[in-house]
Amino acid sequence: CALFLLFGAFLLADPAPADPARLAAVVAGDCALTLGAVALFGRRWMVRGEVFTVLMRVYRGVTPLAARRAGLWGWRAARGRRPTLAIAVFIALLLGTGSFDGLNETFLWLGVLGVNPLEFPGRSAVVVPTIAGLLVLNAALVAAYAVCIWLGLRLAGGGVKLREAFRVFSPSLLPIALAYHIAHYLTSFLVDIQYVRALIQSATGAGQSHVTTGFFNTLGTVRIIWLTQGGVVVLGHVIAILLAHALALRLYGGRREAVLSQAPLAVAMVVYTIFGLWLLAAPRGA
Repeated sequence: CALFLLFGAFLLADPAPADPARLAAVVAGDCALTLGAVALFGRRWMVRGEVFTVLMRVYRGVTPLAARRAGLWGWRAARGRRPTLAIAVFIALLLGTGSFDGLNETFLWLGVLGVNPLEFPGRSAVVVPTIAGLLVLNAALVAAYAVCIWLGLRLAGGGVKLREAFRVFSPSLLPIALAYHIAHYLTSFLVDIQYVRALIQSATGAGQSHVTTGFFNTLGTVRIIWLTQGGVVVLGHVIAILLAHALALRLYGGRREAVLSQAPLAVAMVVYTIFGLWLLAAPRGA
C-alpha cells in the first residue's frame, strides 16, 4: 500500500514524471528495491510486497475469462477466496488514487489550492498540496467505505464483524477502479497508440504515419469519446453493485439480509457515479 501511494505521488506530483532521465532513475531504483527485497524475503516479496505484481494479481479478479470459463466482470472475485485486510485496503487505494488522478486537474481543485487555472504555474508549485490531497482523499474514501459497510451491517444484523465484511466486499470496488482507469486514460491512449503504430511502421519499413489529435476538435468524435468514457464509468458501477450483492448473498445466505447490508453502499455508489461523470465533464486547467 505504501509503495502504491508512493508511485501515485510520483505520477501526480512530480514536476516531470515522463522525463526519460527521471523515469529511468525511478525505474532503476524500483528494480534495486525489488532485487534487494527478493534477496531478503524470497518469493514472498513478489506475492505480498512488489506493488505492480500485486496490482496485476488484484485486477485479475475482474477478468471475464479464466480456466476455459467466461462470465461477467468480477465473477471470479465472487467465487474466490476472501482477500486479506491489506489487499482490501489496497483495492480501496486503487479507486481513491484513480479518483484523485482526475480531480487534481479540475478547476475546482485548482481553486481549492488558490491557483488560477488559466495561469497554472506548473506542477513544481503544487507538489506538497498534491501529495496531501492524494493522501487525504484516499483516507477519506477508505473511511467512507468502512462507514457504509458498518451501516449495512447494522441494518442486516447477523453478527458479522466490520473487519470481515470490509474484506468480503472490497473486490466490488475493482470494477469501478478499472472503469475509472479506462475512462481517464482513454484520451491519452488514443494519442499514444498512434506513436506506437508509427514506431512499428518505422522499424519494419512499412511506411510512415502521422500522429493526429484532430478528433479532439470535432464535436462528433468528442461526443463519442465522452459517451464511451461515461458508459464505462456507469457500467463499472453497475457491475460493482451486482458483485457486491453476490458477495452479500455468499456472506449472509439470505436475500433479505443481503439487500439490507448493501443499501447504504448502493446509495454511495449512485453518488460516486455522479462524481465520476462530473470528473469527465469538469473543465481542466493542468
